[in-house]
Amino acid sequence: MPTASSSRKRIVRRNNSSDIEADKYTQRNANDDIDDTQSRPTRKDVKMDKKPSRTRENLDESDDQEERINDSESDEERIDVDNFQDQPLRREDAATKLEGLSKDWKSVDQEVRRHWKVIGQIGLALAESAEDGQTEKELDDLDKIMREFINVSTEMEVHAKVLQNIHQSVVRGEDNSNTLQAYESGVEAELEAYMKKTSRQKYAKQQAYIEFKSGIHEVIRGTPMPPITEFIPKEDGDDSDDDDDLEVGGVTQTYTCPLTLRLLENPMTSMVCAHSFSGDAIKQSFRGAVRSIKCPATGCTKSFKLTDLIEDKDLEKKVKAHKRRQDRAAEYSDAEEVVE
Repeated sequence: MPTASSSRKRIVRRNNSSDIEADKYTQRNANDDIDDTQSRPTRKDVKMDKKPSRTRENLDESDDQEERINDSESDEERIDVDNFQDQPLRREDAATKLEGLSKDWKSVDQEVRRHWKVIGQIGLALAESAEDGQTEKELDDLDKIMREFINVSTEMEVHAKVLQNIHQSVVRGEDNSNTLQAYESGVEAELEAYMKKTSRQKYAKQQAYIEFKSGIHEVIRGTPMPPITEFIPKEDGDDSDDDDDLEVGGVTQTYTCPLTLRLLENPMTSMVCAHSFSGDAIKQSFRGAVRSIKCPATGCTKSFKLTDLIEDKDLEKKVKAHKRRQDRAAEYSDAEEVVE
């Protein structure tokens, strides 16, 4: 028994010595690794050597360099507008660009024209409130404003016309290397020709201006307006033939319905012949049938359908103003009889 136990102890001591030896071996390897890491730079150290950390100063310098590069590139790409030559307009671009610009001018012109009626309404209001010529100056100023609106509208028409002419030139294949110059010179020539026209040539055939003057005259005088030529003095350059045309254009609207022979009520105007009628009376003339009838106005040979009639709100306002003047005149006449 003792022998066996002693041998067991020896075996144990051998195992311990071998473990120690193994530990020593392991420690040596660890030390070796430490020496190796100290003598050899790590991957992180290598990266740091190759790419040092960027401080704020380095970043600022880098940004400045990039900006200088971008500035130099933009300088190279920047177009010299002053010395840039006009480029020919391609035919396929003419329809979309030139015609589009022309339509824009026309749209603005239509927007301006919508305000012409507002000026006319202001004129009627001033005329109705006039007493012994107190508003004469205001009406003269309003007349100048109306003429200026017509001038502005004409200028817009000129721009649209010149653009349309250039468009047609491009479509025909003509030289268009100086499109901008052609546009500017064309507008300048048209406006110069317009400014050389007389006042009659500028305004006497403008229907909006005729209606403006007619409404004011009828409110103040109580009678239809004579030819427009009586309100626009003749100038050098006005021909007698033009005067004849303007005499015809001076005929004004009557406020009596051709069917009822009374003042118009809810007036409707024919777009075919421009004659007006009381709404209910002209509708009864059609008897509900969709057909053309001969115009009931004396001397008119034209025919129209019910769909050719439109409600004339502007005329309705004039009729009401005319009726107020008649009522005031009747009151004034009655007052004079009482005084006598």
